[in-house]
Amino acid sequence: MIPIELDSKYFVLPQITIEGLEELKQQGFDLIINNRPDNEEENQPLSIEIAAAAKSLGLNYVHNPVELSKLSEIEIKQQKAAVNQGQKTLAFCRTGTRSSVLWALNNQSNKGIEPLLKELKSKGFDMERCMPAMTPFIK
Repeated sequence: MIPIELDSKYFVLPQITIEGLEELKQQGFDLIINNRPDNEEENQPLSIEIAAAAKSLGLNYVHNPVELSKLSEIEIKQQKAAVNQGQKTLAFCRTGTRSSVLWALNNQSNKGIEPLLKELKSKGFDMERCMPAMTPFIK
């Protein structure tokens, strides 16, 4: 899969595989952020397995699981702290949407939320269904 660029340092994908980490490293990624809770689906690699594989390749790894119905400042701030290290980052979840939600919420002070939502829509992410979770955090 080809990562979807949201900005020059932040890209998203749906669920990645352990085998796919080598290709992500070859594409220049330094940090992998897993926004998916463990055991969301059968056959989904566990965070601990992805973390070990990432470490063996010299990649940094953060597990910041997000359930949109329970989204809080904690997950938003953890994502921002990880991304603010300036590394080329690949964030993933089941479809890439939750990783995109966090990106939009953490970048809204730069452009405002509406342009970011339009940009995400143009890249295939329908944020309309995410608005109930996002609204409390829109400034």
